[in-house]
Amino acid sequence: MFHDHSDIDPRFPPRRLTYAQVLVRDEEGAVLLVSDNPRDDRDWGLLTWRARRDEPPHDAAVQAARYEASLGLDTCTLLVVDAVTAGDDRTEALWFVFDGGARSDTDLDGLPAPGQREDNLRFEHPDDIPLYCVDSHERIRRALDRLTDPFAPVYLTNGHPPGVPG
Repeated sequence: MFHDHSDIDPRFPPRRLTYAQVLVRDEEGAVLLVSDNPRDDRDWGLLTWRARRDEPPHDAAVQAARYEASLGLDTCTLLVVDAVTAGDDRTEALWFVFDGGARSDTDLDGLPAPGQREDNLRFEHPDDIPLYCVDSHERIRRALDRLTDPFAPVYLTNGHPPGVPG
């Protein structure tokens, strides 16, 4: 049986955007966060790049690391995919979160120390992520879970495994 899409006006279909995020940690496990609005302490997130048409998400992840934090990545391991349903603006999104690894101090030269903020970058302890990443803390938490639990969910819907209320 086919799903009834009669609620969608064919002249204005929902848009679906694809984003790649990179989870980078220091040797102590603090997570690197970035913000377009560093004055807002609740508007931080992972290194993020929107994939262009026909650009694979893992290539966009490499771009995010390079342009947001000057980090060179060869390859990234996929941690989670989060399908975010359309909101009022009728935009759907697929968020691919990749592991950028636990970086050594030499890799992180020029980046702020944990607890410090420089421009639009900061490292924060994983327990503090909900304070700074209001819109994406569930996705980040699930990605962190995947680092230690190979059976943690890979596929999410709005930050939660399917069937788990948000």
